[in-house]
Amino acid sequence: MAGAPVAVIGAGVVGTACARALQRAGRPVLLVDPEPPGSLCSAGNAGHIAIEQVQPLARAGMIAGVPRMLANPSGPLTLRWRGLPGMMPWFLRLAMAAHPARVRAGTAALAELLAGAVADWRALLDAPDLAPLLRHEGSITLAESPAGARAARAEAEIMAAHGVRLEALSSAEVAERLPGLAAPVSGGLFFPETAHAVEPQRLVRDLAARVMADGATLLPQPVTGLRREGGRIAAIVTPAGERAVEGVVLAAGLASARLGPMLGLRLPLTAERGYHAMLPPGALPLPCPVSFAERGFIATPMEHGTRLAGTVELGAARRAPDWSRADILVRHARDLFGPVPDATSRWTGDRPSLPDYLPAIGRAPGLENAVVATGHQHLGLTLAAVTARHVAGLLTRGEAGADLRPFDPARFGRA
Repeated sequence: MAGAPVAVIGAGVVGTACARALQRAGRPVLLVDPEPPGSLCSAGNAGHIAIEQVQPLARAGMIAGVPRMLANPSGPLTLRWRGLPGMMPWFLRLAMAAHPARVRAGTAALAELLAGAVADWRALLDAPDLAPLLRHEGSITLAESPAGARAARAEAEIMAAHGVRLEALSSAEVAERLPGLAAPVSGGLFFPETAHAVEPQRLVRDLAARVMADGATLLPQPVTGLRREGGRIAAIVTPAGERAVEGVVLAAGLASARLGPMLGLRLPLTAERGYHAMLPPGALPLPCPVSFAERGFIATPMEHGTRLAGTVELGAARRAPDWSRADILVRHARDLFGPVPDATSRWTGDRPSLPDYLPAIGRAPGLENAVVATGHQHLGLTLAAVTARHVAGLLTRGEAGADLRPFDPARFGRA
């Protein structure tokens, strides 16, 4: 086994970050994915390092707002009714996770993980060609209505209590920061310590290219099996054959649900579909990412234009995209900023979401060299680098840099 690599299963943003962290810790790495690095969710996410999102989405207030969101054809949530029966166990788990005590515990745990997200990205991209892939210009969340402003103030209190730096903005201060905004707003929040990617897919591809240049191997194959020897994974199995490994990281997004039982885990991931629309350069002159909480989307300035990203579509797994969901984002931009050009491109992808809206990070039960890093829902880009630091710690020093018990991969039961 001397010199055998750690196999990182999954070449999305989380898996690629884990591969880099392990490589920098001195471990040989085998990155395994049938798809090219960054080609799934990483190809179209909002690009926002959202360290302010300390509250899990599984909470009573969010559930109570579902009927109102569904009643609005342009709202941030839609359901594909034919897909819902199969999701009922997931919805029941979500309802249980929304108990106030669990939300408080989840918020504390998530806030601790988020606190290091930007610093860990800086450390992981510490190279002249990689560092410019992130911009550190903060972000703004807007409230259009008085009710939205009240909700924003309530969330701001929770964020501030968990260490998030923020500044309240009056409607006049919002207008000063966003002179192109045509719609009236009731106020907003500025988060000075957030960051954003200049282009998320390029970030993952360039990071993966550096990992390969520094000696890792990319294996473009699906994992079909794992061979155990005692309390260890000794090899991965792919259609190309068996490869001996020193350790395994399961960071395969939605595919982790299929692979989890090989590690003795039940991972109830659902495909939470999102959309984006790209506007051409100059269409929205934004100084930083701007979230429109009541509409459920974010506008992020990127190197090739402005990305409008958001919406949640449930029950859509293995079904054709509903491109009207991307078109809605452009209509929102027109409502807010006046005349806006048509989108230059549209995209859809499926976020891997667990019902309590906390990622699964930690050791697989009974296996000393297998670690799970999946289920990051809306926070994959945000949490990739900090997750990678903890994964590398588990596989090199035998311990993470934080208490990962709230993210225990076995919390949903064993297969």
